[in-house]
Amino acid sequence: MNIRLTILMALVLPAVSVASETAAVKTIDAELTGKPPSGSYGVIVEHDPSLATHTVYRPERFGTIKHPVLAWGNGACKKSGLLFAEFLAEIASHGVLVIADGPPIPGERRVRPDNEVRQPIERPSKSPKPDGTALIAALDWIEARNQDPDSRYYDKIDMSNVAVMGMSCGGLMAYGASGDKRVKTVGIWNSGLLEPNDPIFNALHSSVLIVTGGPQDVAHPNGLRDFETMPPAIPVFHAVRPELGHSGTYSSDNGGLFGEVAVAWIKWQLLGDESSVTKGMFVGDRCTLCTNPEWRVQQRALN
Repeated sequence: MNIRLTILMALVLPAVSVASETAAVKTIDAELTGKPPSGSYGVIVEHDPSLATHTVYRPERFGTIKHPVLAWGNGACKKSGLLFAEFLAEIASHGVLVIADGPPIPGERRVRPDNEVRQPIERPSKSPKPDGTALIAALDWIEARNQDPDSRYYDKIDMSNVAVMGMSCGGLMAYGASGDKRVKTVGIWNSGLLEPNDPIFNALHSSVLIVTGGPQDVAHPNGLRDFETMPPAIPVFHAVRPELGHSGTYSSDNGGLFGEVAVAWIKWQLLGDESSVTKGMFVGDRCTLCTNPEWRVQQRALN
């Protein structure tokens, strides 16, 4: 009798556990403003207790394709998953599963555009190193769930199309994760290495996008140096918006200008879209950003 009861419990408990885990996932109000994200997939922001250290932005129309993945690091390496909500929701709405470092913290102050009245951006108390641990943890988490038949993510994720990106200190996090063999493209936003780092550059194996503001952006010289010193075989695009400072346009409606660039790059690099509005934004002498007088761009080894 006792043996039979134990067997029954062993059979029943896993199903209860999976159901409880799904029920425990919380949908988050990201308090987006302005127009809805422009992608056709919609977006839902969630906090999953099985990855309590992060915030998930997933397409609302989920599973209609195998979704690529973006792991994101915040400015100041701050663990707050809603800091870049406008920007990240816009990306997710185009079919990308986005995992931001940090749990969703209600009321957390966002990075504001430079033309708004705001407090200075918080910076780490110590000079940060390129540590990609949190981004790699996000990739490990979603890869495991993609392989788990009991997971709602099962076989819905394209782990062959993965990006790591971040802003400011978060860009250093992206560099720290860039050597991971799953990474197909790297995004360095208002960021750059604080000093030359041969191990980071030697481990690069994917395309790189570097976007900064003009000379008033503290990261402008770092991003420029990274472009100039990166191994010549690495496909890289370097874009500068001269009138912008370090805050970029992340909290503008749908991420503003930087949101448009991010979506075009990701759709090209991870979703295979080679149209004039995606690949055409970056490639060739007549690329969209190349011919726009409000941008200063350089490119190398892109095709």
